[in-house]
Amino acid sequence: MKQGQWMLNGSDYERWEASTYFDTKEEAINHGINLLEKYNRNTQDEKTRNHLIDDLALYPDDNKQIYVFYVGQIEKVGFPDLTYRLLENIAEDVCDVAGEYAEDYLDDVTEEHREELQYLIHDWAKRHDYLPSCFLVEGIGEIDIRNLEEVKE
Repeated sequence: MKQGQWMLNGSDYERWEASTYFDTKEEAINHGINLLEKYNRNTQDEKTRNHLIDDLALYPDDNKQIYVFYVGQIEKVGFPDLTYRLLENIAEDVCDVAGEYAEDYLDDVTEEHREELQYLIHDWAKRHDYLPSCFLVEGIGEIDIRNLEEVKE
C-alpha cells in the first residue's frame, strides 16, 4: 500500500479492510464493476465469493446480488512531530523537582537541535518498526453498477 493508491470497500463503514490496492481510481472502479458483474452472474461461485472478501472486504452471507461498492484514496498517517511537547514536558518535570531554579530549563533549545531530536525519534521509530501502518481513506465515492449503461440486471 502506498500513499495515493485507491482501494475498494463493500460498505461505507469507517473501517476499510480490503487487501487489493490500485494505482488509479479508474483501475479500482473497473475491478469493482467486473467483480460484481461476475458475482451476480453466479452467486454460488466460491472463487468469486473469496474475491469479494479479499478485494471488497464484503462477506456475502446469502445469494443476493450486489450492486453497490465504494472507492476511496489512501492517505497514510504520518509520524507526528511532538518534539516541542516532549521538550516542554521534560522542562516541566525538571522544574517540578528543582523549583524556580529550573524555570528556564530548555528554553534555549535551537530549532536546529529540535529538528535533530525529531530526526532521532523518527529514525528510532523507523528502525524498530513503530511508524504508523494505519491510513485514512479520502475522496470516498459510491459506485452503483445499476447506473452504468453496460450493466444489465
